[in-house]
Amino acid sequence: MKRADRKLAELYREFVGRRTEESRTNSKQFDRKNRRHIARLTARGVTTVNELIAVLPHLPPKLKEFGIWWFQVTRPRNAEATLLRMLHDDPPYRQSCASALAMIGGRRSIRNFLRIGRTQLASKSPDRSWFAVVIEGIKFFNNSPPEAEEMLLTIYERTDLPGWLRGDAGDALGCCGQLRDRRTSFFRRAWAAARKGIGDADIEVKFWSMYVIMQLAQNDSSNRTRSNAMFTDALPRLREIAATDHRLAPGYWWPMSAEAEDAIAVIETGNSPENDAADRWHGHHERGPMMRDA
Repeated sequence: MKRADRKLAELYREFVGRRTEESRTNSKQFDRKNRRHIARLTARGVTTVNELIAVLPHLPPKLKEFGIWWFQVTRPRNAEATLLRMLHDDPPYRQSCASALAMIGGRRSIRNFLRIGRTQLASKSPDRSWFAVVIEGIKFFNNSPPEAEEMLLTIYERTDLPGWLRGDAGDALGCCGQLRDRRTSFFRRAWAAARKGIGDADIEVKFWSMYVIMQLAQNDSSNRTRSNAMFTDALPRLREIAATDHRLAPGYWWPMSAEAEDAIAVIETGNSPENDAADRWHGHHERGPMMRDA
């Protein structure tokens, strides 16, 4: 039997069974909620993946959210067309549809993200929510083409865009293959933008610029024709942040100063510190605020 014709309840049991015992124990409430969603779908006559794909756009919000999440997990190829329609026709679910489409990894989806991104970059009044969709779709897409990486870098460079969008683009840049090749204009542009970004007034631009610098300075960069001396221009500003900026980093439980300390260590050694910010601040549960203006 094809996977798309199998029962949702059966597939969910397999999904739970593949997790570790610790994960199952910690996710009991989450799994109970999802099983209730599957029971509600079954009561509607929706029992298989194919049936869920067919009715997904017409489901009530909580079942729709579950269905999109389930497709992020299971990645059925034949869900791509439905999710693409919802991406354009159902604005409240754009972001989650983008995540699911990226996980499925269809070439039609990446072409769609690029088309949307080009339209918004060319607009005098770009739609920030569409930019967020493009970043989400490219960030989680496996083996993104070079033009997708270029789009992330362009969004990161755009000082007219809000800091949270530029920060999200900076976060996504860390997975870009072109970031590893110091011979490229892509590398040089990313370094110029990150060097400027650590002096930006926006906390998200500043935080993710430190992250980008760490990725640029890692020893795993290919074709490494110059030493990390090229990054010493950033050290005075990073040391200032390490000494004075103790705000919690956006979305994280460690402070900006700890991220700066990690960036300094990577520049000086070429490697992330063994005891990095997340380790040093493990157990601290308060999170830094994230600004997500419309």
